Amino acid sequence: MSDWIQETLYANGTLINKLGIRDAQDLAKKEFEITAQRELFLLNQGIKIKDISAFAKINAFLFSPLYDWAGKYRQGNFYKGNTTILDYNRFNYAEEDINHVMSLQQKQHHLTAEDYAQLMDLLNYMHPFREGNGRSTRLFLQCYAVNHGQHIIYPFN
Repeated sequence: MSDWIQETLYANGTLINKLGIRDAQDLAKKEFEITAQRELFLLNQGIKIKDISAFAKINAFLFSPLYDWAGKYRQGNFYKGNTTILDYNRFNYAEEDINHVMSLQQKQHHLTAEDYAQLMDLLNYMHPFREGNGRSTRLFLQCYAVNHGQHIIYPFN
């Protein structure tokens, strides 16, 4: 395991957090509670998503009560099973690509499911945060859809 990942963990493998919770299950429950409340709050604000910079702001908003690294790009590489994740040295290229796609989409009158799927794919591949990439992506896309007079409903299965 990479040093930068080890630096974010207690000896038992639980993420180091501002609340000092050392049990992974207790932390997961608290994390869900806090991020769900903050997600609902943010959705009700009607924020404007103009570019990729909002992605880090969303991650910071969701996770800053819990983690010092919230909203900050990861400082190394890691792998999730067989999933390929973008090398952290290439984040600037990913940002350019995502901003380009968003600028093209903003010229469209109506975004399609494929447009949102394209952004989701780019954000998933970038995977810039230590934790919370999925929740941040989901919220980013929900806010982006609201900006276009649309809604994304994620199934609970």
